[in-house]
Amino acid sequence: MRAPSVRVFGLQARRNACVVGAWLAALWVCGVPSAVLAQAVATQPAIAKSAVRSGASFASATIQAQQKDDDLNPGMLWVDQGREVFAKDCLNCHAEASGMASKLPRLNADGGVTTLETQINRCQVERVKKPAYATESQPLLALATYLAFTSRGQAQQMPANITQSAAWQRAHNEYTRVQGKLDFDCRSCHDKLYGKRVRNQAISQGYGVGYPAYRVEWQTLGSLNRRLRACFFGMETTVPAASDPILADLELYLAWRAQGLPIEAPTVRR
Repeated sequence: MRAPSVRVFGLQARRNACVVGAWLAALWVCGVPSAVLAQAVATQPAIAKSAVRSGASFASATIQAQQKDDDLNPGMLWVDQGREVFAKDCLNCHAEASGMASKLPRLNADGGVTTLETQINRCQVERVKKPAYATESQPLLALATYLAFTSRGQAQQMPANITQSAAWQRAHNEYTRVQGKLDFDCRSCHDKLYGKRVRNQAISQGYGVGYPAYRVEWQTLGSLNRRLRACFFGMETTVPAASDPILADLELYLAWRAQGLPIEAPTVRR
């Protein structure tokens, strides 16, 4: 894959610098300390809320139609399987599934992050009294997809002070870190080049509200954890292990970036 031209990055960077610079100058005149200004910039999503778009809006008309029609959406196979698992293992504790996925990911008291899949495995071990599901295993994906499906249309709930957490800061540092052979960071695609195409695929703004998702390139359904690892691979940098806490941190960060975008899983992607 050829990297986008330096000219594209340079022009966008100059435009961003002009906007941010003007805003900082105005606040500086008002006497706001420089350290506070820097923190204010860091804790504001790069894409304005009015410009936030679902990943589906970047897909082809054919993919969008397949996603919208539950009879054609292959992800519904996992929803049906997950419904059976929920009825068998989860109804003893949970009267209904709706809304459970919208509460995840969430911050833990110890500063870590619980994702949808890690919460399922916690219940599997502590309440169902069975071994944890393997990463990307069929029953884990099925239950996660069913829970996400029953929370369709709901926004992921983020605490107001999320940007003050260590998990948010770790994820922000990772998201903005230039790395790999292409000298990319996550912003290179999802803040600066969204809407443009790499080969025959449009670049999205990179939110997680559509996951678990059925990806044509995978010929199966996968989690957001898997998609994040694929992004690291695409940047030609070190790919974290599926159990690496930074991936959970990034899931939290992407939920914050989505700014209330509703859950739409299971989606269909190329």
